[in-house]
Amino acid sequence: MTADETVSARIAAAFPRLSRGQKQIARFVVGNEYFVAFASAAEVAQKVDVSPATVVRFCQALGYEGYPHLQEVIRQRFPRAAATVQKIEERLATPVPENDVLAQVFATDIDNIKHTMELVTPEAFESAVAEIEGATGILVVGGGISASATYFLAHSLKKMGFPVQAVTTGGMPLSLELSTLKPDDVLIGISFWRYYRETVEAMSRAKEMGAKRIAITDSELSPLARLADHVFLAATDGVAHSASPIASLALVNAFVAALAFRRPQQTLTALRSVDAGYQESQILLEE
Repeated sequence: MTADETVSARIAAAFPRLSRGQKQIARFVVGNEYFVAFASAAEVAQKVDVSPATVVRFCQALGYEGYPHLQEVIRQRFPRAAATVQKIEERLATPVPENDVLAQVFATDIDNIKHTMELVTPEAFESAVAEIEGATGILVVGGGISASATYFLAHSLKKMGFPVQAVTTGGMPLSLELSTLKPDDVLIGISFWRYYRETVEAMSRAKEMGAKRIAITDSELSPLARLADHVFLAATDGVAHSASPIASLALVNAFVAALAFRRPQQTLTALRSVDAGYQESQILLEE
């Protein structure tokens, strides 16, 4: 059994009995193995917003002696890890220079997009695109940091003539949309890190109603992933306190482009109609 299989298998087996904080650590470890390979237990705890003691207990719950033991197993995945440990640890311990923030943010998001692209297989992507294209109705759900991708996807598809609705809050708006969901509809749930309860419950409700479900999330341990027919993972590493939504937007943009290529005439007709409406209402500034 490889090191990767050992850690992943242990996390998957132990996940149901972990505490809330330990589950947060589990999701972080699965999605950020390279960071965990070189960061201290305190740095992982800071990322997840738990105590270092919780990180240690998490490792012990998986059957490891402690954090160094877990870290040693993860490092076996990286053949040249030993030669780069010191360099990575120094980088993690060094504050981001104020005049270098722009470069680091852009570099991190470029890495996020590259990593996300590697996680998407053409077969899975085409299968999900076909589901969206054939749906009689499309509901996109995602709040918080996921709202930007939710709005962008729904807005783009609506302009292209697809029957789509977006909900970024729970309560009455989401309940109303879910009440009309049918088996030949598709629900696309988007959520990262501290997953929104409403998004997960919407995915569960869609499953009960027999609708197709597509999840865009950040970990195979995400509650959305366990409820979806199609799962797409987006890297969300951030330089500051927040996760980055950039790779998820790039992934959503790929869905928009693929659907436009599949229905070029519909897209062109719909865009002309939208443009005529803009012109008639004079909502755009003409210079």
